[in-house]
Amino acid sequence: MSADELTYEPAIPGDVAWLTDTYIAALGEAIKQARGEWNETRERALFLSQLRLADTLVICRRSERIGFYSASHEPDHLFLQALCILPRYQNSGYGEEIMRALARRSGKLPIRVQALKSSPPARRFYERLGYRWVSDSEYHHLLEWTRGPVRAGKRQTD
Repeated sequence: MSADELTYEPAIPGDVAWLTDTYIAALGEAIKQARGEWNETRERALFLSQLRLADTLVICRRSERIGFYSASHEPDHLFLQALCILPRYQNSGYGEEIMRALARRSGKLPIRVQALKSSPPARRFYERLGYRWVSDSEYHHLLEWTRGPVRAGKRQTD
């Protein structure tokens, strides 16, 4: 995959339903495992309460939407709130390319991301790229990447 295969478009109010559906499709199973139950209404409402459209970019492969990410510039880091790739595009190298683009966007700032504890593959993905564990909360691992190349990761079978 070449870097020019992906484009990023600012999310707009008309994207909210698609963003919510994509979030549920990408992370629903891991969220269910984390909480021990699934409540669609609660998860949609929680996502909508945390969504910041101004920080959200829709990821396109050619002209097809494959996912989105939300990242905000904080005083001392770039915080990745969400990286959601539709299941049919996961494990295809897009996440790694998106994280390289995010590293370019961050300039000299470190990048912090939360990975659900219930998704060991997510933590391994970020660690493969050079992210290091910082702390834990009830549901998440906080990981941080500091300046240096985002490493190409060896794929592991889970």
